[in-house]
Amino acid sequence: MKNLLFVALILLPFFYSCNDGNSKKAATKTAAIDSPSNSLVYLTRADSWPALLSQNWEAKEDVDDGILSNSSDLEMPFRSYCFFDDGVMVQNPRDNMKTGKWTLDEKTKMIHLVFDDGSKKDLGLNGIGVNSLLLKTGKDKPVKYIADGMKRKVVSDHPFYPSNNLWRKKPAQKETDEALKNRIIQCVLFYNKFFQDNADRKGKVISFYGIPSCFKWYKGGISITNKDKLNQKWVDCFYNRDQAIQGQQMLENIISKKYKWNLDEPSWIKQSAGVLLQIADSLK
Repeated sequence: MKNLLFVALILLPFFYSCNDGNSKKAATKTAAIDSPSNSLVYLTRADSWPALLSQNWEAKEDVDDGILSNSSDLEMPFRSYCFFDDGVMVQNPRDNMKTGKWTLDEKTKMIHLVFDDGSKKDLGLNGIGVNSLLLKTGKDKPVKYIADGMKRKVVSDHPFYPSNNLWRKKPAQKETDEALKNRIIQCVLFYNKFFQDNADRKGKVISFYGIPSCFKWYKGGISITNKDKLNQKWVDCFYNRDQAIQGQQMLENIISKKYKWNLDEPSWIKQSAGVLLQIADSLK
């Protein structure tokens, strides 16, 4: 009986997600029509477990606890996974980010993770649907994850795709001015993608929780944190504090320029995405 219940948990959401058609071509066409953005597709008609997995998953308990809206200096871990359909993955992109590769063994219902640092991790797939996922690590109790059921058409457009987060990786040695400037440009481009992704998904709230930054965000404005108040996560992206301040000053110098805000655009999130792209261009 336990085996039957397990199979039902895995398969029922999957069959539900595919009950309107059985061809990949039809599913892709419908997703494009239903999508809230030309750069996003719904996964409501995904026809495989890997396809359903290929999105951003957040621990429901952490979401319900309101961790993403926490504004205190004391940060709590926020559990999440980003699985991309090219086999790349990110664990906890907001907190102690680890990148690597993932594969799914559908026979054993195990997700195998191989991280870039050589470590490995196996996750038991206890249940999956378009918006809900149950993952089990070892003998631990299964953890429920939730998602919005959407993915980006181009994986590298996702803000947490590993190549968009290289600026967060601490260098092994002091960087040249040119390398430091490139790190800052990549930081700005990350935030451009982050704002654009939030705008495309039409979320009502945008959370910067856990992500390194020296920016201050306003509706219709962007400013830079004073060098004396830089948080440790920002400093940890650089070789040392001096270079972290140097990066902050690059932004402080460039932010004073005049940028074109699209006042015809009602979303301040989308407005900010456009301005961030201008800032990145100004740094080049």
